Parts: sequence; structure tokens; C-alpha cells
Amino acid sequence: MATRIAWLLNLDADRELHDQVGYRVSRIDAARVAELRASIADLIAADDIVLGDDTDAATLAATGTAFTIQAFCPTPSALARIEALGLPVPHAPALSVLRAVNDRGFCAQLGHGLAGSCFARDMLTLEAHLKHPSPTGIHVIKRAFSFAGREQRRVTHGVLDDSTRGFCERSFAHGEGLQVEPWVERMADFCRHGFLTRQGALLIGAAREQRCDAFGRFLGMSTTPAQLTSDEDALLRDALVQTGSALFAAGYCGPFGIDAFRYRHVDGGTAFNPRCEINARFTMGYPRDLLNDGLAGDPIGFAEPVPNQLEPVL
Repeated sequence: MATRIAWLLNLDADRELHDQVGYRVSRIDAARVAELRASIADLIAADDIVLGDDTDAATLAATGTAFTIQAFCPTPSALARIEALGLPVPHAPALSVLRAVNDRGFCAQLGHGLAGSCFARDMLTLEAHLKHPSPTGIHVIKRAFSFAGREQRRVTHGVLDDSTRGFCERSFAHGEGLQVEPWVERMADFCRHGFLTRQGALLIGAAREQRCDAFGRFLGMSTTPAQLTSDEDALLRDALVQTGSALFAAGYCGPFGIDAFRYRHVDGGTAFNPRCEINARFTMGYPRDLLNDGLAGDPIGFAEPVPNQLEPVL
């Protein structure tokens, strides 16, 4: 029997990971919930409940059905809101782990899938890298914590305007680095997801195609299977397995996903970036069947991992 879930949808979790002190909880009204049910692929089932200030333990008990409590990302504020509703708080990785593995620097440490990229931690490194020309004459600068394609700037011919320079300086002053990469013409966007159990087993979901704008900002999920070549599919799977191993070693378990894209090469052909971003949490395209399989083997959801050999499971 499929698990019914009561969701705490803190979709702006990356803002909290960026600034725990300045973060203010954003609420989701009924209209937004209806919109999300249509746009978050199949993650939220029709008989799931989205938690709000008026949904507490008594409300769930009145349904006569057992629910598993899940947060989109188990940040401190999300867990506190669940506790305030009188509901069981799911186990979660430490905040330090969540911050470390969702930082773009963590993804960069696993290797850049796009030639000419770097992760800069100071202005000197950033400016030196921008002197290397991009094939298109444009670089993209992305903050360490962002979601849905936000918190990024484009730089033309390596020249930082005053606004972008301030954007960069504020990031470095906050103790965070910046992902710098050449802008390329994206032809198709993809994602693939995994679920890491506490014992270190990796469950792998099918590749999915995303709809994004020219800046890589998420618009929605495609309703058709991902159209990948056999080489692209293998690259994406290998990147997911490598990511799962690194996440487990860092102390993370639970749901995660990686984003990838096909792009036009400067010679007119096509190329593939198998991992441009890691999301160590649920995502808008996370498959419900993968979540159900993960919960079946790891029923209390997020928890501190038990050291073990990572073993991919199909």
C-alpha cells in the first residue's frame, strides 16, 4: 500500500541554508498548493496533505489514516514548524551537513562537467578566471545557495559592472564562494534522482526532462520520457552514483537529485554536462515511486547514516 504523506513544503530552503539568522519563513496559501500539485511532477499524491498553520496532529488523526511526515528540506525552521503542529519530527542530517552538501562548492569538488568552469572563493580568483575568454563571450556567475535558477548574473567579455561586482563581494563577505562558468546555449535540461538509505544503499530513479528558460530557471517537468542518447544516459547515471557516494561520505542520507543539460558546442555539434547542480533534498521533479521505495527500506526518513559500503540498487 502506498504511503500517505503530510508535507511541509519549505521550497525556499536554500535561502535558510544561506542565512539562518536573516531567514524569514514564507507561507504557502491554498492557491499556491494547487499550483504546486500541478507542477511538482508526481511527488505530491492526490491523497497527501500539505501542512499549514491550521493542520495539526488532531487534523491528521481525524482522517483515520497514518501519515509519514516529510519536509521538502529538513532545515531547522521546517522541523520547528512540524513540532509546533504537534506532529512527529522526522530525523534529519545536521544543519552543517545540509549546508555543506547543498553548497555549489560541494558539487564543484566532484568535478566540473562544463569546460572552462571554476569555483571562486575570492575576488582575485574570480577576476583572474574571467580573463579566460568564454566561447560565447559570456560567463555566468552563480551563488553558492540558490534554487530554480535564481541568484545568478551574466558577465560579458569578463567585465564586472558595479552591480555584479557588489553581488560578488557580498557573497565573499558572507564566507561563500561563487560558481563561474561559460554561458552556453542549452538545448535540453534533465534531472535524475536517488534515495540514500541510512545503511548506504542507493536507489536510482529514471531520468526526467525539465522545462527551463534560457537562464536555466525551472518552469516545469516534461510529461514525456527523457530523450537521452545511450552515452548521455550512462554519463548521467555515473554522475548520480558518484554524487550518492560523496553525499553518504559527507553524512547525508535521504532524497537527492542532480541536474544536467545538453548544449550546443562551439563547433556546431552537441555536448552534455552530466551534473551542473546537486540538490540534497526533494526537488520539483522527484519521482513518487522512488520515494515510496526509499521509505519502504528506510521508514523513518532522514536520519544519521550508518557507516557502510555504498551499494547502487536499481
